[in-house]
Amino acid sequence: MRRVLSLLPLALALSACASRPILSPGDRATLVRASARQARFLRVAMYAGPFFGDEGRLFLSARPAAELALSAGPGEKPLPAPAFERILAPGTPFFVEELQFPTGIGLLVRPSSAPRDRPWVLGRVPGETRGAVLVLSAGALTADDLVAEMGRLLTADDPSPALRALPDGQRAAIGKKEVVEGMARDAVAMAWGYPDRISIDDVLHTEEWVWSEGQRRAVFQDDRLVHFDSLRPDRSKG
Repeated sequence: MRRVLSLLPLALALSACASRPILSPGDRATLVRASARQARFLRVAMYAGPFFGDEGRLFLSARPAAELALSAGPGEKPLPAPAFERILAPGTPFFVEELQFPTGIGLLVRPSSAPRDRPWVLGRVPGETRGAVLVLSAGALTADDLVAEMGRLLTADDPSPALRALPDGQRAAIGKKEVVEGMARDAVAMAWGYPDRISIDDVLHTEEWVWSEGQRRAVFQDDRLVHFDSLRPDRSKG
């Protein structure tokens, strides 16, 4: 038997938007209070570089530039791919300062060349003068969606000890946001981020992770990576 699990808040929101309440102003305020001023760590390795039209901010993304289909709003053309400068390792401290929604003043002050129609997590990374921005899914319509998506990127528990416990080759791969055969699922998640969809084959005892509509795939057997591929020219492996 093969089972498919969708992990994207957007997919969840679209499939159940008729029955799930959209985040109200009161819920937003509660979520902002719960999230703000919180010390967190990056759960996965992230690309880092200038934030679109705001050079004074640092954009963090678990996905490579080629997989980011971001626009300034509905009906707008895709924004140019960001120019990432480096990769931040899992366990990098991230201090949450604000959760900003695409409404009211927050929308007005956003640069027109940035993804304005999505929630942003604003924060700080030690040693970086620019404020950091995490862009969440436009389909994160409820508090549960937002908390779940933030949890895919940030954690209260430092993953650095788990990273240090990995073999040297795996640690080096994660530092370059790459994967190698033999990695456990947790190590692959540190490198590539958490997938959008998981397919489980109960007969073959395999589990397939899929990102960005198949642009990256990883297949596990008994919690070990046995096959992976990517459409990115500089990361293509099989």
